[in-house]
Amino acid sequence: MKKRNLFALLIVVTVFGASTISFAACTATSLLNGSGVWGIQSYGQAPGPKLDNILIQASFASGGTFTGTEWESLGGSFSSFAISGTWAMGTPASACQGTITVTSPSTQTFNFALNTTAKGGTVVQVDIGHTMAGFMLAQGTVTCSNLTLKKKQFSLYSNGTIPAVGGLVTGMGEIKFDATGTVFNANPTVTLDLGAAGNFVVPANGTASTAGDCTGSGVLTVPALGQSFNVDTVVVSSGKEVLWIVTNPGDNVTGYFLQ
Repeated sequence: MKKRNLFALLIVVTVFGASTISFAACTATSLLNGSGVWGIQSYGQAPGPKLDNILIQASFASGGTFTGTEWESLGGSFSSFAISGTWAMGTPASACQGTITVTSPSTQTFNFALNTTAKGGTVVQVDIGHTMAGFMLAQGTVTCSNLTLKKKQFSLYSNGTIPAVGGLVTGMGEIKFDATGTVFNANPTVTLDLGAAGNFVVPANGTASTAGDCTGSGVLTVPALGQSFNVDTVVVSSGKEVLWIVTNPGDNVTGYFLQ
């Protein structure tokens, strides 16, 4: 009798658990969570072929529309412009996938897949001739200003091309901001892989400013290379991550800071 009761209890627990535990937190309005503002970063090849780096800040609205700003470095030619378009979660929305379509000033279509917290995800551009992929992160709850980065330490990542220092480049390291949130230094160095030019472990420093809409700008200086890199930025993940794109003419680099 006791064995049968234990078996029955296990069945009840199993059935109850299966009916209440869900691994999908997505709904038809997932992109509206929090402020409804997301940062999107995509990297790859555009028709030409040309190396293409894209950074987007998009404000999603109910009814399936959005507005925002796009920064693009296409084959080393940089531009920034206002965008608008449509978005939709797929069916069923609990599958956490959907589509974002930029309709103005030109057409770009991205398929996305969100994580189960609906705070981040991956994207791929599906337009013919493009081979580009990246990720998207919700802005989250954050009041943006110069103090947003105050005393924070971030790991740094970058990837792209810088013709003046040998072409392909990747980079990583640690940077720490001061009490104003506007000055940072490598802690203690950053590592740069410049392909045929070699690997360099060098000091770096910079300045940054952050506006109330969570966009910003900055300058990363690597004294050993004799070069500075101007960047535009988008704060995401409640201030724990910063997406950025280099705006120097001829350079074609994106990256992020991760706390």
